[in-house]
This record gives sequence, C-alpha cells and structure tokens, in this order.
Amino acid sequence: MASAMVIPKEILTDYKEIYEKAVKLVNEESKNDPADDPYKSHYTARDLLLGMKEMLKNSLASVLAEEADDGKDDLVYQVIQAFVCRDLGRIYLFTEETSTGEASLRECIDLIKGKKTRPEAIIAYLGAVNELGIAYANRMEYKQSLELLTEVETSQVYGHLGELEKSAQYCHMTLKRQYSAQTYEPIDFALNSATLSQYFIGQNMFKEARHHLAAATLIIAEYESKISHTDSSISEQECQDLQETFKHRYADVARCWSKYGLALLAASKERLFNDDDEKLATDAKNLQIDSNKYCFPPDMPLENYESRISCDYCLTFDDAKEVYHFVIKWLDQAKEYYKPDSEASEYAKIIKDFAELYEHMAFFEEDPSNQSKMQKRRAKYYEELLELLNPSFYLNICRECWYGAGLSYCAILDIKLDCFKSSASPNPQELHKINQVCQHAIKHFKSFIQSYIEKDGSIKANIDVDEQKTWLYSHFHLGRLHYKMITPDQKLQLENLSNSLKYYKAFTEECVKLAEASKSLQAEIGVCREMVNLLPIKMSNVRKRLEK
Repeated sequence: MASAMVIPKEILTDYKEIYEKAVKLVNEESKNDPADDPYKSHYTARDLLLGMKEMLKNSLASVLAEEADDGKDDLVYQVIQAFVCRDLGRIYLFTEETSTGEASLRECIDLIKGKKTRPEAIIAYLGAVNELGIAYANRMEYKQSLELLTEVETSQVYGHLGELEKSAQYCHMTLKRQYSAQTYEPIDFALNSATLSQYFIGQNMFKEARHHLAAATLIIAEYESKISHTDSSISEQECQDLQETFKHRYADVARCWSKYGLALLAASKERLFNDDDEKLATDAKNLQIDSNKYCFPPDMPLENYESRISCDYCLTFDDAKEVYHFVIKWLDQAKEYYKPDSEASEYAKIIKDFAELYEHMAFFEEDPSNQSKMQKRRAKYYEELLELLNPSFYLNICRECWYGAGLSYCAILDIKLDCFKSSASPNPQELHKINQVCQHAIKHFKSFIQSYIEKDGSIKANIDVDEQKTWLYSHFHLGRLHYKMITPDQKLQLENLSNSLKYYKAFTEECVKLAEASKSLQAEIGVCREMVNLLPIKMSNVRKRLEK
C-alpha cells in the first residue's frame, strides 16, 4: 500500500480564504446591497462557493483514485464540501430558490450522514438538518420536518405517514432524556422542541404543541441568561456572535409560537364552519392520548409559559381575541430580528402571518362593519409587501400577495353588498365604495394573472397543478367582480358586462386546456357556462336602451 497522503497546508489555506470571503459577503456586505439588487452579495457568495465546491469534488476524486491514505483526507474533503453545501442551501433559500436550496442541504446531509457523530462533521450535519427541518415546517410539511428531526438521533427513520406518531414519541423521549441528563446543547434543543411542536399542531394536538414550545422558550431564555453573564475568557467578537445566534433562534421560536396561535384559530374556525365527522373523530382520539405521554419531567418549570395561551378551541370572538393578542406579541418579536432591508423573504412571511391573523379574526367577528375593517387590514398587509418588494426578485411572494389582496377585497365586497341589499335607502357614497373595492380586487387579480403570461400570450410552462388552479380561479373572480360593479351609466354597464363575459369565457376556455387543474372546479365551470350564455342577452338589452 502506498504511503498516506497529507493535504498540503497551502490548499487548505486557499479554501479557507474563499470560504471566509463568502461568509463575509453574506453576513456583512449584504446589509449594504442596493434595493434594486437585494441579492447582490448573496449571488457573489454563491458563485464563490460553487467554484469551491467544484474544486473540492475534483480533489476528492483524485484522493479516491490514488487510494493512498487511510481515509483521513477524503473525510476532510467531504466535511469541507458539506459545509459548502450547507451554506449554499442557506443562500438558495434566502434568494427564494427553494427547491435548489433544499437539494443542497440534502446533499450536505448525505455527504456526511455516515460520519455525523464525528467531531469534524457534526456541526455541518446539524446545521443542514435544522435549516431543512425549519424550511419544511414553515411550509407545514410536518412529515418531512419530523423525519429530519428524527435523523439527528437515529439512522432508522419511521418513513411512512402512519408511523409519524412513533417518530414523534422517539423525538420527545430523546429530548426528555437530554434534559434529564443535562446533556443538551441549548440552541439545538430549543429548535428541535419547537420543530416537534409543529408536528403536534398538524395533528391538532395543541396541548402537546404548547408544552414543547414552552420547553423551547424556557431553554432558550436560560441560554440568553447564560451568555449575558459570560466571563472575560471569550473575545468581544465571540460574545457578539453568541448574542446574534440567540436573537436569530429566539425569533424562530417566536415564529413557531405565532404559527401555534394561527393554527389554533384556523382549526377552531374549521370546526365551527364544517362539521367533518372524520376530523372530529380524530380530534376526539387525540384528546384521549395519555397526558403524560409527551410530558417533560415535572422539575422542568413550564407553567409560566403554558399559562399564557389556551390550548382549547375558540368558540367566541372573545376566545379568539385572546389568541389574537398572543399572536401579535410573537409576530412583533419575530419582526425585531427579521428586518425588510436585510431579511426580506423572512420578513415577508411574518407580514403574511399578520394578514392571515386578520382573516381568521374576521370570521369570529359578528359585526359586519368590523369584519370589513379586518379584511381591509388583511389587504393592507399584502399591499405593504407589494410596495416593498420588487417582483423581479420576489415573484413568488408578490404572487401570493396579489392573490391574497384580491381575496381580501372580495370578502369586503360581499360584506358591503349584503349591507347594500338590506339598506332601505342606499346612497351614492355606498355605491362608490362598492365599485372602489371591486377596482382594488380587479387590479390585484390582473397582476396575478399577468405574472404567469409569456410575451406571446401563453401561460408559462412548468407551473404545478395547484398554481394552475389558482390562476384559473383568478379569471373566475375577475368575471364576477366586473359583473358586480354598479353604475347608472349604461355605457359603463355595457363595458362592465363585456369585461365580465371576457373573463368568464377565458375561464372556461383555459379549463379545457388545463384539464388536470380544472377537475375540482366543475361547479365554477357550470356557473361560468351559464354566465357566458346569459351575459350576451343582458348586453343586448343594454344596447337597445342606449339606442333609444
């Protein structure tokens, strides 16, 4: 066997310089990026890391071809490559390239999965797992998130949805054991407990979710106290890094708390709105779960945190109002860290959570005037983001905001139309407000539709079925909005009816082209076909009156 190779120090120094330059670009220089190019530093860092990744692959291939060492060199190359993949994943997620980012994080995990307990590999491994787990949890993909969390402790993951409860039990027991033995790393414990809470939220197990979020908050609060009293043995820069890590992860725990409140409101609304026997049976089963099954040790002081929010379903506006104030507090806390100038994508998620909160509260509010005000607040949050973000860089977020704002104004329209119909003597001001709401909704739905259109007028390729469905539904909304506009001017009436016909026809025609997406829109297709037959008759009558 040939003698063992040793990686030249010069090569490691080159890698170190490239890596440190990329880290500086992301952590420091990105804060000064211009508003019209918000990802400038991140893209530069990405290109540096991609070049470094290619060099590492070539070096690793040479080492393996030589078969000249005892595995130490290839481990070093793999670990450095894993760090690069982890950081690339973070950059891609930040720049809204979600699928590429998740693939890069998964590549990091796969590179060192068999060596994850080695001191050299564990930081990159845990970093990638946590980033990917949080990304899944933010999309409410609890199965993937929980599987990742389980991977931290065991290589044998319960991979099927039916095994999720076993996986949750295992994760909880691991956290419980770590706490009892006092062998946990505070930030990892807090993030893992918070991530596990998202699984419980998905199962409507709000008591268990609250319990794990309380544990996450307790541990991260103790961590803050600890780093606030560090001795002089660490440098000022290290102290700042510790504070930065705390602020970042505390903001993530804050977002998990806000998701808890939003999910509790959504589940409460669903129960009141739709008596789904299967869902009610599942909830009843969850209520019968042994209360000690997912409990941390009694000496873990969680009551202070658990007592701040209910785990019971909301039945009245007053119930919902308590949850509302709780969610507002935690969203404001998250905003303290995630700023629009430095963390625009994460900031946007928080603002969208504010919008969702007002949507839920409008459901519980009984007064139509207050319902309308809440829907208006909901729309304003979306519009705030549309003013802030450039669609060239944040297209997916802008699409969500255009559609969300359009739905908000549709809800306001329905409220105002009900009041208008019940009014004994409607006045011109009310008519003006109705038409104004219609115009706001129309503007947003048009922007949404146009964002999917190519220069030749065709819909863009590679759009998934759910997006196609939403795109189709926007045409349906536009047809209805033009039809609902009220005016005594018969020329304007004719124009509104013509626009209504245009969008109803577009809806039916596009549904034929997008057959898979339109399968669940059969009721809307029926309505549109009726309107396509009815509207020409109405338009003809208006023309006759104009001729007179």
